[in-house]
Amino acid sequence: MGDTGTFDKKTLWTLVALAVIALAAAVWQGSALGWPAFLLLAGIGAVALFGAIAVMSNQRTGIDADAQPSEVLSQSFYALDTPMLIVRNGRPHYTNQAYLKLAASLGTIELEGEPPSVDRMFSKKEKAASAALFRLHHTNAENEVSEETIRVLDANDEYRIFAVRVAGLKEGQLWQIEEQVEDTRQASALFSDAPVGLFSVKPDGTVIEMNNILRAWLGVATEQTPKHIKDFIESPSSLLDTPKTLGRIMRSDTRLVTNKGVVSPSVMTGVWQEMESGDVFASVALYGHSGLGMRNQAPKKEDVVTPALGPNNPNAKPSELDVLSEAPFGVAQLDSTDLSEAKILDVNAGLKAMLDDGEIIGTLFSSLFADDDDAQNFLSKGLQTMDAPVDMVLRGKNGRPVNVYFSSPTHTGCIAYVVDVSMRKELEHQLVQSQKMQAIGQLAGGVAHDFNNLLTVIRLNADDLLGRHPVGDPSYPELQKINQTVARAAGLVRKLLAFSRKQTLRTETLDVTDTLSDLTMLLKQVMVDRVGLEVRHGRGLPPIQADKGQLETVLMNLCVNARDAMVEKGSHGTINLRSSKPTEEDLKKDKIPSRVEGGYVVISVSDAGTGMDQETQEKIFEPFFTTKEQGKGTGLGLATVYGIVEQSGGHLRVDSQLGVGTTFKIYIPTATDKEKSVQPVKKKPVTVKPADLAGQGTILFVEDEDAVRSIAAKTLRKRGYTVIEAGDGEEAYELLEEASEPFDLLISDVVMPGMDGPTLLKKGRELLGDARIVFISGYAEEEFSDLLAEEPDVTFLPKPFTITQLAEKVKTVIGDPG
Repeated sequence: MGDTGTFDKKTLWTLVALAVIALAAAVWQGSALGWPAFLLLAGIGAVALFGAIAVMSNQRTGIDADAQPSEVLSQSFYALDTPMLIVRNGRPHYTNQAYLKLAASLGTIELEGEPPSVDRMFSKKEKAASAALFRLHHTNAENEVSEETIRVLDANDEYRIFAVRVAGLKEGQLWQIEEQVEDTRQASALFSDAPVGLFSVKPDGTVIEMNNILRAWLGVATEQTPKHIKDFIESPSSLLDTPKTLGRIMRSDTRLVTNKGVVSPSVMTGVWQEMESGDVFASVALYGHSGLGMRNQAPKKEDVVTPALGPNNPNAKPSELDVLSEAPFGVAQLDSTDLSEAKILDVNAGLKAMLDDGEIIGTLFSSLFADDDDAQNFLSKGLQTMDAPVDMVLRGKNGRPVNVYFSSPTHTGCIAYVVDVSMRKELEHQLVQSQKMQAIGQLAGGVAHDFNNLLTVIRLNADDLLGRHPVGDPSYPELQKINQTVARAAGLVRKLLAFSRKQTLRTETLDVTDTLSDLTMLLKQVMVDRVGLEVRHGRGLPPIQADKGQLETVLMNLCVNARDAMVEKGSHGTINLRSSKPTEEDLKKDKIPSRVEGGYVVISVSDAGTGMDQETQEKIFEPFFTTKEQGKGTGLGLATVYGIVEQSGGHLRVDSQLGVGTTFKIYIPTATDKEKSVQPVKKKPVTVKPADLAGQGTILFVEDEDAVRSIAAKTLRKRGYTVIEAGDGEEAYELLEEASEPFDLLISDVVMPGMDGPTLLKKGRELLGDARIVFISGYAEEEFSDLLAEEPDVTFLPKPFTITQLAEKVKTVIGDPG
């Protein structure tokens, strides 16, 4: 009996030592030695453990002696750093301290003295983890080992990822649970480095977590997180009030509110997800915060789609790309930081949508981009460029421009973010084009003003000479030619003013069908035998707000250009003039901005002429650009069209193909209810021109152009007026202060250095008394419409004017003496 007891003691000690050593080696060195070694060590440890238990069960005497190795065994197993437990019949049989700590951190405690089960500890798991636990529970065959990755929420509602290994024993299973710290860091980097704002939120609006990009946008510290979505989203109901359907993606325009109260337009994309416990939350992405042309408009209806969630690579960990699977940008997981050799492990749907190719997983990352110098330079530098986005072009027929960002690299690779910037590039191009046209318009307006001053001098002096060389004089024909040339030059200047959007418009509510019908006969007169005109009217078109005369000028220019293009091509055919109401698709295709009130009517002019290439289309609206032969075109026709349409609040679009033809589309704003209610402006009664242009009165003539002032003053003096001249506003104001007798009329240029005409009027109004005011300018009357409305005694005379026009204006304003 004693020998047996001694034998059992030695056996028990040996089994205890073997179990402790084998299990410790399996835990600490299993990963390094590989699966076969882990399997062998775990099996040895489990067999030794159960052998020791069996020996203790057979002992009938020497309880104190037998208890010592049992306590050593329990303490050794209990003290292991890795969470472990032995499961029998689906219930925890032995657990160590690390396992209990893990359960507590996940918000799970013992019930009635029984350790928490794995299923209860992982209750807040994703639904995908249920199948993984089911497979682990069925690891029953001896020496069989299974491993699964499970993603759960802890007590603080933060994601944690665990690798769970189960070794099958003769009776039960040995479970080992290791938290994936590296994977968690990678997942955190995925969120932190993504070039969009990311956050997760509960249905009640409580914010669970957000990435550092969003914190930076909001202006909060890295360790701080707003408590509620309403703290930084202006309209949280667009997300929170949507049905909590799993996988449902909600997209809406919203506005981001920073910590300082600054409001910025943004686009919000959210997807509803659910944990095994039934807890629902939304993963949300915010983008568009950079301010590159985002329109500040009312929220759209949510765009509901059914996404295919989950990584495309079945072997990838489900934590890495799930939340970004339907993000509005591309995400690629790379296996290396060497970009020239890196292969793609996984991509989201956003990147797939950008590419023409089918399967891209497993291909080289470098194969995504066009093979050019920029691509080679980018790939050779690698992640040295990660501090700033890299401009690249994706491979394919469309050549989509993108910005590429990278997450912080790890030993397993990195994450690449591919953001489509084609819309931004288009906006930048439009901005550059708009700024160019605006600069040319300002130049054209300035040139027109100065040119009108020169024409005024030429015309007034020519008229003065004609007064001394009447019909029959040898010089009369030459002087008439000078005036005819001045008239032609004045017409060109008017076109420049039209392009620079500084001409006078008299808008009114028009019926499109009636306007086109009235114009049809005139348009047909400018057609040739080989080219016809067909007009098609849209039905039920709303009235438009436009200047009828200017609209006729636009259509005449376009139809004449269409005629010339078809004649140049040598083809017979018909020019199509159509009116219609554009659809939402039309407005979106032609990038026509929506109006707060009212819409558009589109008038199109189509031909089958020579057409234009893209380079020509970008220049056709610039002044003096023409494709016609020298002497056959001024290059101001389309510039005039452009200016009139833009000044009218409309938009002009061109669609042309070389050798096929061209279509111009004019989007004209419809009349609003307020504009429709305004009574049509009655035409001013025809003023009877005075037969006698002589008169009396004292005139203060203010003009900074000496040549204009001297000839105009000379002309008025010949007709009996007393004219006092001033070279600028300051000199004129001094004359008003020193005058002993009141002036009957002030004639002043509008734009002058120093004190201009309007400033002179405001400052000297009391000194002028009852004097009438006439402004003259090379700019259009509309530029001073506000001033003319405030001052009922002010009239306008545009340059260039003739001697007769000047004398008639003065006589009409002053009237006859007495």
